[in-house]
Amino acid sequence: MSSPEATPGASPRALAAVGVAAALTPLNSTMIAVALPAMARDFGAAPSSVTVWVVTVYLIATIVLQMPAGAVADRIGYKPTLALGRWLFMGGAAAATFAPSIWFVIIGRLFMAAGGALMLPTAMALLRVIVPEARRPRAFGAMGAVMGGAAALGPALGGLIIARASWRVLFLVNLPLTVLSWWLQPSGFAADVRARVREHPFDWGGSALLGGSLVLVVLATRIAAPLAYAAVLGGLLLFAALIVQARSAPAPVLDFTLFREAPFVAGSAVIALQNLAMYALLVQVPFLFAGGSMSGSRFSVVVMAMTAMMAVTSPVGGRLAERIGSRITVLAGGVAGAVGVASLVPLSSMARAGAPISALHVAVPLVVVGLGLGLSTGPSQAAALSAIDPHRSGMASAAIATLRYIGAIVGTAILGLALSGDSSSLAGQQAALWCFAAAFVLSAVAALKFRAPR
Repeated sequence: MSSPEATPGASPRALAAVGVAAALTPLNSTMIAVALPAMARDFGAAPSSVTVWVVTVYLIATIVLQMPAGAVADRIGYKPTLALGRWLFMGGAAAATFAPSIWFVIIGRLFMAAGGALMLPTAMALLRVIVPEARRPRAFGAMGAVMGGAAALGPALGGLIIARASWRVLFLVNLPLTVLSWWLQPSGFAADVRARVREHPFDWGGSALLGGSLVLVVLATRIAAPLAYAAVLGGLLLFAALIVQARSAPAPVLDFTLFREAPFVAGSAVIALQNLAMYALLVQVPFLFAGGSMSGSRFSVVVMAMTAMMAVTSPVGGRLAERIGSRITVLAGGVAGAVGVASLVPLSSMARAGAPISALHVAVPLVVVGLGLGLSTGPSQAAALSAIDPHRSGMASAAIATLRYIGAIVGTAILGLALSGDSSSLAGQQAALWCFAAAFVLSAVAALKFRAPR
């Protein structure tokens, strides 16, 4: 593979093409929620079963397929892998758009998940190899803004479409977006980025062990004890088997030698820990201040304050890291996130005591959390991937993306354990908040392992 600095693919148009492709997965993770009641009504299905099959299956497939997709990208090349992901995504969106039954929607979502699993880590790997190291924090910061903005925009865009058209348009809109990503891609895009020749066969056994482990962990968060404990134990056993199997596999789907690089471990930890806190807060805040003067629409605005601030400040975090270094930038982001979450604790006590708490009171701490997330996103991703051999960028990007999802799953699980089925428990709510503040503190500590500026 040639030097990234020599690659002509790092033009604004090329970066836009990669950004649109990467944004499709988070957009479709959140946009579908508003369409579930209409979908269930049209097909005469139970809303709960539609939620399980349309939402949960998509989530599980995305998580499970990312690591194999990263390994495939390293084998056949990032440009063809991105193209394959687009074809699968468009095929799935078309199948769901014209689905005669709910099962065609589910199949379409599975193809979309497979396409997204190929596109997302490949997009990150492409940034790693086409953008010079000095400018990577800015590039990854912009990518974080695009993905965060897509996730935040999803429910609003979905609601707008449902109010004016059929739920099928939610899937149909993905077709022009995918075509736009293809059209933006320059003809010479990543022309000198070659796939690494692999003389060993693909690691099907490792992929099965990793996939089974991740499926069990995800299911554990959606079923009751004692089956949940059994699922966690089964997932851990399969992961232990994966570690043993990877030692003898000539080309493992997950090469654990990645984790010998301290900056990669640190960057991955920052992303996982901060996503743990962020996604749990998205679920927790409406429960935390329920019963006050805020309506459902105000809750939406308040929660969006965090994601909007993250989207706005992610490019700023990248530029700042180029000036003062990723270590100090992410350290500041972790501290800001911890302060923002900790500020919600006294507010929750005041709300429970009957004090008037406005949307602005809640929005300010969440804006501070969003600032911390924005400062950290680009520099941590850049620091992690810059420590890895470019030929393993696909695998490394997929590992980071998987850890991001696992962080979100663990965060919501912590929230569930803290509440123990009682969302009105103030002590449980505040215990969860302190856990999420601690996650930000740990992310700041992890940033100390980043390489110092050269």
